[in-house]
Amino acid sequence: MKKIVAAVAGIVLAACASAPPPPAPAPSAPPPPPSVAEPSVIGTARVVTNTLNVRRDPSLDGEILTQVKKGERLSMLQDGESWIRIRLADGTTGWVSRSLIAIDGEKIAKVSKPRVKGCPPDSDFHFAKMPTPAFYDESSSPKHGLVVVDAYVNAKGDVVSTKVVSNTTGDEALAFLAQREMKESKFVAPVRNCVTREFIFTYRRSF
Repeated sequence: MKKIVAAVAGIVLAACASAPPPPAPAPSAPPPPPSVAEPSVIGTARVVTNTLNVRRDPSLDGEILTQVKKGERLSMLQDGESWIRIRLADGTTGWVSRSLIAIDGEKIAKVSKPRVKGCPPDSDFHFAKMPTPAFYDESSSPKHGLVVVDAYVNAKGDVVSTKVVSNTTGDEALAFLAQREMKESKFVAPVRNCVTREFIFTYRRSF
């Protein structure tokens, strides 16, 4: 009798051992990523220079993302003393020089207030001394193309630094020449709200 009971128990244990394990619980779906709020628009502006660089960072050294033309409308996302963060119609966001845009509503606000005595009217920049193309010997540098230089101009109209944006000539000497021409020029800086502003001027030199 004991042998029969032991045999039955062995059969039961073997059956339990051969049974498949229960299925693993299905993995839960990952939580949705947190939504990033779109920056709100604080105002609008228009471009007042022929070509305006839109940069990744608020600096003359910031990478140029794209360029916009005179009269183009911009959505303002962040206001600053020298740089404005903007968004274009295609969704591109970046930074532009404050002195090269006209912010909607500024002039209207000024009309409603008496002008401060001695306050100059708003004006755009212009040359006091234009860059003079320097002579270069084509026999020593037969390369041709276009050099584009960004010049940082302070509120006094002096060019304090320059940066080569592009050089299709492939000749560094010609890029240096274009920078030197720009540094020898002189501006009358723009005025916004009674304040003379620093700005960035883009110089294009053909060789």
